Amino acid sequence: MNTLEVTRREFLGTAAAAGSLVVGFAVPQGAAAQGAAPEVNAWVVVQPDDRVIIRIARSEMGQGTLTGLAQLVAEELECDWARVTTEYPTPGQNLARNRVWGNFSTGGSRGIRESQDYVRKGGAIARTMLVQAAADEWKVPPAECRVDKGVITHTGTNRRTSYGKVATAAARLTAPTEATLKDPKDWKLVGKRLARLDTVDKTTGRQVYGMDLKLPGLLNAAIKDCPVFGGKLKSFDETVALKRPGVKKVVRVGDSAVAVVADTWWRARTALDAMPVEWDYGPNAKVSSADFAQVLKAGLDADNAVVGNSNGDVRAALAGAARRIEAVYAYPHQNHATMETMNATAKWTPASGVQTSQRAGLPRDCPCPSARSTSCTWAAASADAGSLTGSARRWRSPRSCPARRSS
Repeated sequence: MNTLEVTRREFLGTAAAAGSLVVGFAVPQGAAAQGAAPEVNAWVVVQPDDRVIIRIARSEMGQGTLTGLAQLVAEELECDWARVTTEYPTPGQNLARNRVWGNFSTGGSRGIRESQDYVRKGGAIARTMLVQAAADEWKVPPAECRVDKGVITHTGTNRRTSYGKVATAAARLTAPTEATLKDPKDWKLVGKRLARLDTVDKTTGRQVYGMDLKLPGLLNAAIKDCPVFGGKLKSFDETVALKRPGVKKVVRVGDSAVAVVADTWWRARTALDAMPVEWDYGPNAKVSSADFAQVLKAGLDADNAVVGNSNGDVRAALAGAARRIEAVYAYPHQNHATMETMNATAKWTPASGVQTSQRAGLPRDCPCPSARSTSCTWAAASADAGSLTGSARRWRSPRSCPARRSS
C-alpha cells in the first residue's frame, strides 16, 4: 500500500477547494500562521451540507466550556445551531501553526473569559467572508444581504443561498483582519440555556478519552502514591504482585510512589491493591482539617496578608463603627479532580525516547518534543524506562501520575 504524505496545511487547503471553508483569524497573541494558504488559522469549518464545525481550543472538563465557546462563535457566524458540531485541535497542531489557537489552558473560568473576544471575531469574520462570496456571485453589495441560520438572502431580489453553497468561493477570499461584533442586546444564542453538545456522547459511551488510546504492545501501569502530602514510600513486597497473572514488573516511582505494570490496567490495579505497601507519612502524618482551618484563619488575620484590591481604610472604619456584625463562613476541602481517571500514555523506544504521547485530565497547552505530538509526558515514560525497552506504557491513578507531579 502506498502512503500519501501531506501536511495539515495542504490537507486543509485541499478540503477548501473541495467545498469546505476553513476560516482563521489573528488572535491577540499575534500567533498567525505563516504562508499563502487560502485558509488562515482554522477555527470555523463550513461544509457543503451546511454543517458547521467549530474548533474549540479549551478543555471541556464538565463545566460547559465546549458548548459556551461554540455558542459565542455561532452567535457571530449566524449559522444554524442545530447543525453545529465541534472538534479539538491538538497542542502539537497549535505549535506547528505558531500557536494560532493561543492559550489552551483551562481553569478559573478563563476558557471563556480570556478567549471570548477573539473566538467571536472568528465567527464574525467567517460570516463576512460567506456573505461576500454570495454578494460577488450575485454582483450586489454585501450590505444588501442578510443572514439567518446559515441562509443568505439578497433583500432586493429575494435570492437565497446557503453557507455550504458558497463555501468554496468564500475559501478563496482574503480574510479581513477585523469584523464588527454584535451588540449583546441582539444576541440570540449567547446567554441562552441550550442543550450541551457533549452530553449525548458522554452518556452513551461514544466519547473518546485519553485512556481509550490503544498502541501495539501497550502495557498498563497502576500507581499508588503516599496518601499524605510530603510522605515517602518506605517499603513494598513485590513478590505478591509478581505472582499474579499478567504482571510484568513492579517499579518504584520517585521517593513517594510505587507502580505495578501489567498487560491490562485491571490486572495492574488489582495486583497493586494486593501488594503490601508501607509508608513513611512524614511530618504531616497528624495534620488534620482543624489544623488547616487554623492556618487559614491566621492568614486572614495577618498584618502582612496579600491584598488584591484595596478601597478605603477598612480597619479604621471597623474600629470607629457604632455597630459591628461579624460572621465566619467556612467551606470544607473538596477533591479538585477530573471525572476521568488521571492517566498518561507514552510510546518509548531506546533510539528516540518518547516519540509520541498523550495525557488526559491535565492542561493541554504545553511544549512538545514534536509539533506532531499530542502532548508531553516525559515523566510518565521515565520511571525505570530502561527496563521496559521498546514498550508503551500507561499510568493511571485516582490520585496522581508521574506526569502530574513533574509538570
